[in-house]
Amino acid sequence: MKWIKQFKQFKESLQIDLTFNSIDIMESLNIWQDILLKSISAEPVDIFDTLKLSNDLKSKLDLDTLSDLVEFLNSLSSIGLKKSPLQNTTDYQTFLNKPCKFMFIYDFNANELENPEYLAFQSWNDTLKKWDETKLFKVKDDVKKFYDKLTSKTIEIVDGSENYIYSTSNGNDWELQNIDKENDIYTKILRKEELQKILDESKITLNII
Repeated sequence: MKWIKQFKQFKESLQIDLTFNSIDIMESLNIWQDILLKSISAEPVDIFDTLKLSNDLKSKLDLDTLSDLVEFLNSLSSIGLKKSPLQNTTDYQTFLNKPCKFMFIYDFNANELENPEYLAFQSWNDTLKKWDETKLFKVKDDVKKFYDKLTSKTIEIVDGSENYIYSTSNGNDWELQNIDKENDIYTKILRKEELQKILDESKITLNII
C-alpha cells in the first residue's frame, strides 16, 4: 500500500488490485495542485507587473485580504479587469490533497461563463502551517477543465469478468455510467460509504481514470 500511495502522486490514472489490499477511496483519488494547474495550461506570470500592483501590497497578498482591498480592485479596474468571488476548497468537497484558495480574473466586459484571463492561486503549507504566497497564472485552456479536475472523478471497478464505471462530481454520490450492468450490488447510485464497503469487502480491481 505504501508503494501504491507514493506512485499515485505521479500518475493521474492508476490500477489497484484490491484482492489483498483495501484503500481509502477519497485518499486514493487525491490530486496534486500541479495537475490541477496543468489542466488549464496555467502559465505563471508576475502578479505585480501583470496587474500593475504597487509594491506596497507585498504584505497583503493573502487572497482573503487582497480580495476586498480597494487598492487591488482599483488596479484591476484601471487595466480593464475584474475579479470573481474568492473560493476556498475547504468549503466544499474536492480532490485536492491540500486546501487551496483561488479567484479568477476576467476582462471587465466578460461574464463569468466566459474564460478568465488569469487565476490567482494560494495553497496551504502543511510544513509551515500557513498559506503560501499568492501566485498568478495566465489561463490558457478551458476553465471547465479546472473545475472538472477539482471536483469530478471517474473510476472503473473490475469484478470478475464484469466492469462497472462510476463517476462523481462531489465525491459523495457515485453514478453508474454503464447502466445496463446495474444489479443489487452495483446500483445506479452509490453513496461514498457504500462504495467504500464494496472496495473493502470485494476481490476487485479498481482503475482510477
